[in-house]
Amino acid sequence: MRESMPGETTGVSTPSLVLDVIRTRGPISRIELAAATGLTPATMTNAVRHLIDQRLVMSVGHSESTGGKRRELLDVNPTTRYGLGVQLGPESVQVVVANLWGAVVGRIGVAGAADADPNDIVTSVTSAVTELLTATSLGDGLVEGLCVAVPGPHDDAGAIVDTPGLATLEGFPLRSALEAATGLDVRLESAALLSAAGEVWTGAAADSRALAVIHLDGELGAGIVVDGRLVRGSRGRAGDIRHLPIDPAGPLCRCGQRGCLAVVGTTDAIVKRYHDEAGTRLTADRIAARAGTDPRAARAIDDAVAAFSRGVVAFADVLDLDRLVLSGRGYGRLLDRYLDGVRDHARALGRTNLVVAVSANQRDAGAVAAAGSVLRDHVDAR
Repeated sequence: MRESMPGETTGVSTPSLVLDVIRTRGPISRIELAAATGLTPATMTNAVRHLIDQRLVMSVGHSESTGGKRRELLDVNPTTRYGLGVQLGPESVQVVVANLWGAVVGRIGVAGAADADPNDIVTSVTSAVTELLTATSLGDGLVEGLCVAVPGPHDDAGAIVDTPGLATLEGFPLRSALEAATGLDVRLESAALLSAAGEVWTGAAADSRALAVIHLDGELGAGIVVDGRLVRGSRGRAGDIRHLPIDPAGPLCRCGQRGCLAVVGTTDAIVKRYHDEAGTRLTADRIAARAGTDPRAARAIDDAVAAFSRGVVAFADVLDLDRLVLSGRGYGRLLDRYLDGVRDHARALGRTNLVVAVSANQRDAGAVAAAGSVLRDHVDAR
């Protein structure tokens, strides 16, 4: 996915658009491609020729005859290029390698990055990448690069900023350090934005015109795709919903407001609320296990889910979304509660057109989409 100009959405190049349709609908003929993409036959033919020249697409035979000339069918050549994706979270780090179909051909999980020394994180990721490429027998020339899905914002220099869950990495030149250690081209991207792109990349978005992925893994964020375009905003922070005001009488947020979505609607909010009432600090999963017998646990969960549901459905209303997807490890055992809460709130408001679903790659959606973004960058660059 190439970078957009400030204030614009990120466009999809013609070869990428054609490749996406072939991946999700192939085998497919050129006539069907032109109808599916809306491109003129000449433009579509040039794009297909480009993809064939790059060995990204190949002929796989012909359609059944309907009385006229049989149509040549095209499909992705999945084993010619691979991308590496890393999902960097406080509790775990996931590393995957994916092919052009968007299928994961190998994955490794390593220890989370919370409170870890930055150089140790670089070493851990590099070792995982080496192990993964060895295990999958992917040699030089097949892997196009590495993309790191980070839970919060990052700056132009490739350093994480404003992400308390990864405080030790604040300002550390992560991109250049990983490039030096792995020898690969590396870029950083928002895990939420990548997860949204992944819904399109893997075909899970179906025919959605406007969707958002609500990603929770250390930080809360939303990735937005409208008419196939990633929405970044003027500073690349579109979808940073952490500080949406939900409860003016709620707990104080680090931004100076009270009752922001991040402090009243997340699993971290559940942990804090239960600790304040019970005097015991438990994980959100352990609090969930007590909900049937401990009213304090039930209240903490119910209130957080209700606040979360109000916030994300309002967010969907503002953007006129037709699909909301929950992704990330941060929901834990409470994923179904959050899913039901958002669905119930949307239904109560009459939002019958809004589909609420769970990501197809729930636990490593960011890593899978990061690997896919490497491959799309490769297509766009040629």
